[in-house]
Amino acid sequence: MQAKFYEYLTTCKKSADLIICEDLNEAKSLREVSEFLGFTTFILPDFRATSEDDLRSFRSELFEISLNLSNYYECKSKKILISPINTILKPLPSAKNLECKKLSFADTIDIKALGEYLLCCGYNAVDIVQSPGEFCIKHEKIDIFSLKYENPIRIVLFDTEIESIKFFDTTNQLSLKDELNECLILPIISQVSKDEFDEISDTVKEDALLDYESVFYWHLNLQDYLKTFSYTCTKNYGINNEMPEAKIYTDLIVKPSDDFFTLNANKKIKLLASHENKFLEYKFGTNVEKIISPSVINIGSQDELIISLNKYYKKDKKYKASIVLNELNKDDFVVHERYGVGKFLGLELITTEGKAQEFIVIEYENNDKLLLPTSSLYLLDKYIASSIPTLDRLGKNTFIKLKDKLKTKLLAIAGAISELAAKRQLIVTKAIKKPLEYEIFKASAGFSLTIDQEKAVDDIFADLAKTTPMDRLLSADVGFGKTEVAMHAIFACVKNGLNALFFVPTTLLCSQHYKTLKNRLEPFGINIFRLDRFSNTKKQIEATKEPKVIVGTHALLSLNIDNVGLIVIDEEHKFGVKQKEKLKEISIKAHQLSMSATPIPRTLNQALSTLKTYSQILTPPSEREDIKTFVKVSDDALIKEVIARELRRGGQIFYIHNHIASIEHKKRYLEELYPRLRILVLHSQINAKIAEEKMMEYEDKKYDLLLCTSIVESGIDLANANTIIVEKANHFGMADLHQLRGRVGRSKTQGFCYFLIDSEESLSEDSRKRLLSLASNSYLGSGSTLAQMDLEIRGGGNLLGAEQSGHIEQLGYALYIKMLEAELNRLSKKDIETEQKFEQKLLVNAYISDTLVPDDKLRLSLYRSVSECKNIVDLNNLQDSFVDRFGKLDGFTKNYFSLMAIKILCLKHGFCEVSNYEQNIKLLDTKDNRVILKAPSKNDLDIINTILEYLNSLK
Repeated sequence: MQAKFYEYLTTCKKSADLIICEDLNEAKSLREVSEFLGFTTFILPDFRATSEDDLRSFRSELFEISLNLSNYYECKSKKILISPINTILKPLPSAKNLECKKLSFADTIDIKALGEYLLCCGYNAVDIVQSPGEFCIKHEKIDIFSLKYENPIRIVLFDTEIESIKFFDTTNQLSLKDELNECLILPIISQVSKDEFDEISDTVKEDALLDYESVFYWHLNLQDYLKTFSYTCTKNYGINNEMPEAKIYTDLIVKPSDDFFTLNANKKIKLLASHENKFLEYKFGTNVEKIISPSVINIGSQDELIISLNKYYKKDKKYKASIVLNELNKDDFVVHERYGVGKFLGLELITTEGKAQEFIVIEYENNDKLLLPTSSLYLLDKYIASSIPTLDRLGKNTFIKLKDKLKTKLLAIAGAISELAAKRQLIVTKAIKKPLEYEIFKASAGFSLTIDQEKAVDDIFADLAKTTPMDRLLSADVGFGKTEVAMHAIFACVKNGLNALFFVPTTLLCSQHYKTLKNRLEPFGINIFRLDRFSNTKKQIEATKEPKVIVGTHALLSLNIDNVGLIVIDEEHKFGVKQKEKLKEISIKAHQLSMSATPIPRTLNQALSTLKTYSQILTPPSEREDIKTFVKVSDDALIKEVIARELRRGGQIFYIHNHIASIEHKKRYLEELYPRLRILVLHSQINAKIAEEKMMEYEDKKYDLLLCTSIVESGIDLANANTIIVEKANHFGMADLHQLRGRVGRSKTQGFCYFLIDSEESLSEDSRKRLLSLASNSYLGSGSTLAQMDLEIRGGGNLLGAEQSGHIEQLGYALYIKMLEAELNRLSKKDIETEQKFEQKLLVNAYISDTLVPDDKLRLSLYRSVSECKNIVDLNNLQDSFVDRFGKLDGFTKNYFSLMAIKILCLKHGFCEVSNYEQNIKLLDTKDNRVILKAPSKNDLDIINTILEYLNSLK
């Protein structure tokens, strides 16, 4: 296609403004040509939504359309617009729709009017701005993530006048240094009037599953580009104006080498490279013109070649989810280190003797309430476990006794962990080095590793090169390339003359990994064997003396094999306790790499850092697409259309019906709906051997649709199955839904996921939020955010073992890990921070003002951050960032930061209590010694300043 486009642009008198092509990959290929020829080129995304679709998971496409068209309209140089056919056939915004609003230094702002304008432009009002298309108006600050910029903007007001405009960093919410004179606010697709906005909002309120973006877009009367632009198509799409076929140039697939240049010495060659050094790799004559260009073009004619030494580079997109799941919400269960499990009821401003402070209200058994000062937030953790707990009772020492009892068990667990770690440190194993053929093997994959994969491979090779056995955990979201990373280690192991074992939990996964390993490793002369209940290869494996790879289930545990250099374990948490014990025995003498699709929590990683090293892959492979996710009420017409859409593009479908008793009835329903549909039914009651044979037939495309229970949740990797329908999705947990969604879109093909519910009325508020959060956060790698609660529990099971789940249920995950870490630190003789008890009974007005921070959840998060400050420097830095984010401190908030400074200094100088009665102040140390101070008055500032002056005078 590049040859055709190059010839078109170089021979036609005036090229069309708009080039219509097949898809985004073709658009990118064409852009290389037009940019090389001096055109400023703009590409529209491949917008595949159909009329009235839910556009929540297409929000990034709406952003790209708005930004790229806006930049195209503003561009005054020679330019071209390239669009996939799916996008250009939809209504798109004109230059008028995308007129930007300019905000400049010293402008006068009407905050209410600006808020209404942003809503009418499709921006979302949020508490914390993290993603494009969001805004937040606070006190004297306005945060806006305009589509025009890579970072969000913070506008500081002096009364109603703009005092400063700066970018800020979403990771820490702090402003960047450089000031801007002005900024532009770009509408998302178009701006609507206030009346239109209210009308759309009313429609959304009437239907719990609708969202503003969808109704807004389908409601707009946008322009038809085919009527307003001069255009040409790369092939016949049924809309005329097809680009002429190339007569002079042809597309080439070229691998430059010295021989290539010798063979083409009689042709004029334009050789493109992004920098001069790339030319030094080859020898060529004077017929070659060296051109510094980032373009990737490979075309040729009888007389001329245009060849590129560059590779396509895809910039990694990194998104942040618009939800935070580990924050405390009203009615969440919490666990207090001293009083046990209670229910969080929220924040409450309580006035005592005329002085106001904010407290955390926790409910215990018999509706008893505990008022916890915000300064003691460090004693509180969110209760995370798989069951609903029983509330503890205040006034009893039951929880303290439980903690003491479990402490003994935790000591035993920590001892076992430390002992295993110590044993491994004493063992001398064979070092594994990168073989000479490694780079050839790496290139044979046919794609480049992501940055995270490269780092994981480097870390693994650094471990393998040592004579101490490696014990590394490799964690990554579904489909992010863990197996590819593992194969690099396996390749090195076998080429170093050692055997490698690859453990998998199921025969189905065994079959898939066997095929993958065979395809990648066999061309390099490596023997691959499979051992499970359906492959009787044990004798052959034990008889083969050459280094080899054996992939298998727990059947590998019975192998009599020496010289094992590496053991790879996939989804270790799915092995039974006895199997894990056996695994420990055979793996202690070999390097071990465990793989998990469940991201390990940071706290657990710290707790177990004495035992395992850890790698994480956070970026998806470059060719992978986000999985478009929809939440819909189940409907015959919808299901029929979803199935038809996938079959039209030659794909296959997963249909999840999680009820074995009625699965045959569902099969008949689908056959009536779509008579020619070839349906395979699978569930856990079908014989494993038959299930595997049937799955292989499905993989060979003998079936169109796999109707099954959630058995496909993990281990299924089928490139041709790219639509999944999940019935009664509100009955699944968030992690399960994310795992099911991860079964599709595992190749270069766009994946679609439909979460179906019976009716809106059947949906609880929690289920609605969970499902819509999945739809809104469908980008690759969102699993660690979306499923954090479930993943933390599963991550714990992965490394700690199922036998400890009872302890986790009793204490809650967070406190359990905190206690385990303390025991591990004690055994490893690390410095252990002893808990310092401190009581603050100062009667002053001190709390984070809801005028500055109106949102309770955000305020609670800030209280936690302040309470975790260990020294005055940290507290001052936090106060500076608070001012940067929320504006100048008012008196109440300033007093609160001062109370935290008093707490830090009191602990530093050995005081465990500070209190006052009017202007009389008492400080009590751990030995019951008292210091009495007197403030000039009972004024809040006088009391605070008197205490701070005294504490600062101490050495």
